[in-house]
Amino acid sequence: MGNGINRSASKLRTIVITGANKGIGYAIVEKLISEAVPYSIILTSRDQKLGEKALATLKEKNPDTLSKLQYHQLDVNDENSINSFATWLAATEGKFDILINNAGVAYLGANDEQKKYTVQTNFFSVVKLTDKLKPFLANDGKILMISSILGQLSFQGQSLQKILSDPHLTEKKLFEAANNVVEFAKDYKPYGPFTDSSYPASKAFLNSYVKNFLPKKLKATQQLYAIHPGWVQTELGGEQAPLPVEAGADTPVYLINIPFTKYETLNAKMIGDRKIMSY
Repeated sequence: MGNGINRSASKLRTIVITGANKGIGYAIVEKLISEAVPYSIILTSRDQKLGEKALATLKEKNPDTLSKLQYHQLDVNDENSINSFATWLAATEGKFDILINNAGVAYLGANDEQKKYTVQTNFFSVVKLTDKLKPFLANDGKILMISSILGQLSFQGQSLQKILSDPHLTEKKLFEAANNVVEFAKDYKPYGPFTDSSYPASKAFLNSYVKNFLPKKLKATQQLYAIHPGWVQTELGGEQAPLPVEAGADTPVYLINIPFTKYETLNAKMIGDRKIMSY
């Protein structure tokens, strides 16, 4: 596919990315600014010092980049922070072109509070931030959700599989299940290092939202994707992951760089290794 990137020679497409100070988020930005197509990239992170340090490092390592880099603090779990960022974005950019919901958490052997926090961060906060920024998304804009293969239905326990595969599932029922993740995910069977259900369940809720509900809230010309970046060596993925963190940026950057034209065959699908995957 060719690149339909710039609105005009003087206007770069603007990308907002959460959790960009490390891991896959940082790798995505690093790959983008090393390539030929320039963007205006807004890095965000919960910790301002770490975010500003990441910005400085990226600029130092890529002095010749044609992309524009800037930073703004954003804690996806803090409503005041979300509102402040949205106000700043509207005032400084007016419109933006791509939202990459990358920020996320995972615990190994999570207690009940950590399970709830995982679902809050990886699902509820993503929904809230997306809803807040949606009015500023360009008519041909894109939303990229960094998800996981662990969010596939086959990785969930029978209780969650039954809820999420229900053809009559409503958004209300989806949110109720997410609010009761401790109860509904008790029959989860451990897989690899994930001995509890909260991370897989949080991504399953996100996948369901992308597949069933968010498309109806977007304009007909806007694109939406759930992305499996691969099991990569990050703080979240762990050192035992088989892929380097750079590999996790490949599919997101591929979807960023495809033309700003909606493809029904790809839209609202889960994409991994540049290919459509099963939900």
